[in-house]
Amino acid sequence: MTKKQHKEMADRIKHRRESLGFTQEGFCEAIDLSASSYTKIENAFQKPALNTLIKIAQHLDLSLDYLVFGDDEGRLQKPINMDIINVILKNADKDKMRYALDIFARIADETEKQG
Repeated sequence: MTKKQHKEMADRIKHRRESLGFTQEGFCEAIDLSASSYTKIENAFQKPALNTLIKIAQHLDLSLDYLVFGDDEGRLQKPINMDIINVILKNADKDKMRYALDIFARIADETEKQG
């Protein structure tokens, strides 16, 4: 992820949080994250861990692909790294897996529509 992409992701998170009426403090409490860590994420000083990104996406009712990429274009430009997928599968709990499967299903649906 480039610095520009990281900043754009942080901006999407902040914009959505504000549009839903969350204060930073209230949102940090909702996702069980310290205010200092969240501020670093929202100001693009720190990239969130996967589990934190999932919590953010769930509480903002946004897809991970939108948070990370901003739109559907380009999200599959690079080949899929199966090592990364295997690590995710090995470490994810059932709820996170269901959420990830939902995202994969959406990607598959969009790919099918474009195809």
